[in-house]
Amino acid sequence: MIRINLLPVRISKKKLEGRQKLVLAVLVVGLVFVGNYFWSSSRASDLAARQEKLRRTRDEIAQLERIIGEVKNIKAQQAELKDKLAVLDKLRAGRQGPVRMLDDLATIIPARLWLKKFDEKGGAVTFEGSAATIDDVSAFMAALRHSPYFANVELRKTAARADGRVKLVDFVLTATANYTAAPRMAAAAPGATPAPAAPAPKAR
Repeated sequence: MIRINLLPVRISKKKLEGRQKLVLAVLVVGLVFVGNYFWSSSRASDLAARQEKLRRTRDEIAQLERIIGEVKNIKAQQAELKDKLAVLDKLRAGRQGPVRMLDDLATIIPARLWLKKFDEKGGAVTFEGSAATIDDVSAFMAALRHSPYFANVELRKTAARADGRVKLVDFVLTATANYTAAPRMAAAAPGATPAPAAPAPKAR
């Protein structure tokens, strides 16, 4: 009877299986390392891209803040320039306005009316004078109201008196001066309707 020893064969198979398992484990570990490497690289690239985007956003914000600051400075300079121009216009009006107002006043005084006093304080004007009749005082008031240099014209006082054989009416008027008014045309436009005269005040 022939006997065959199968023990070495079994040992060889176990060694082969052990080697295969070892190789498989090495491959699995290698794949894990490779996968981890690619995953880490991907995450690092993504993080770098996000950081770069954040940097660009911060740069854009800083640039916009600089532009906003420049715009604010320009607006502040414009406001300062407007204030200076307003002051210059006021000074110019303060120099030219009274001259134009007096020139206009000289053209609207009725022929039979005389001014004895012209007083102006802070834009408040007081007229004191005499006229031949109360109608002349009324015509003067209407002319003042029609003038661009005067507003809020009011009759404060009238008094009739006799100067020898001549009867006169003393009066006191007040108004508000407007030095910044534009000069009016020397003559009314053709076909324009003249301003209605104010009703004649009664002598007191």
